[in-house]
Parts: sequence; C-alpha cells; structure tokens
Amino acid sequence: MKTCRTGTTLLEVVIGLAIFCTLATVSLYNIKDFQARVEEKQSLEWFKNTFKTAFNRAYLTGQESKFIIEENNTIIFDMRGNYKKTKQIKRKLPSSLSFYENSRNEYKIYGSGEASPVTITVNSTLTHRKYIYKIQMGWGEIIDETA
Repeated sequence: MKTCRTGTTLLEVVIGLAIFCTLATVSLYNIKDFQARVEEKQSLEWFKNTFKTAFNRAYLTGQESKFIIEENNTIIFDMRGNYKKTKQIKRKLPSSLSFYENSRNEYKIYGSGEASPVTITVNSTLTHRKYIYKIQMGWGEIIDETA
C-alpha cells in the first residue's frame, strides 16, 4: 500500500530559507552600493552645474568668482554680487570622492566670464574612476571626461 506525503520536510524548509536569506543579503548590499553611487553622481553633476553658473554669473554681473577646495572635501563657490555682497555656495562631497593631490586649492573666474585653462581631477574610490574636468581658455566652458 502506498502512502502519499503532502507536507514539506524540515530540510526543504531550511534550504528554501537559506536561498531566500542569501538573495535578501545580496540585494540589500547592492541597494546600499547603489545609493552611494547615486550620491556620488549627484555631487559631480552639482559641481559641474554650479561651475557653469559661476561663469555665467561672473559674465553677467561683471564680478569675479572663486572656486575653493577645502581640505575636508568641501567645495565653496564664492560669488561676488553688487555692493560687495558675497554669495557662497558650499557642499561637502561624499567621502568616496577626492581631488587629485596636485590640484590647486583656489580657482579664479574673472568678471568677464573667463578663466585660465585648468584641469581638475576627481578620484572615486567607489567606482575606481577618475573624473576629469577641463576648463577651456577664454569663455570658461567646462568639459567632463571619465577615465
């Protein structure tokens, strides 16, 4: 006489639970990594857009601006306005980003909207990439490259 088994064994439940936990752990790790990558990308886009804004503002107002890199990974855009009022825009970059050690700490944008040609390199420990920003001579256009 045959007996039909309708339930699952403890071994099958343990194997299913192990597979589920492994998949959950891997996906949670990837979500954390994804969030860090998004934060890094947003910071680099902010840097590029704010640099363009500083150039445009210098050209339109005729007042010089400065771009300052502080040692604690903070970027400051110091934009002068009318009556010597200063507008500062600060942002701390994620710890995974760092500026190339031979980079200058201060860049000047003249009141005509021009700047000296310079290359700014940002290293990423998260993606293991170098982000290169080249400021063109004359009208300060910023060109980004990834190495």
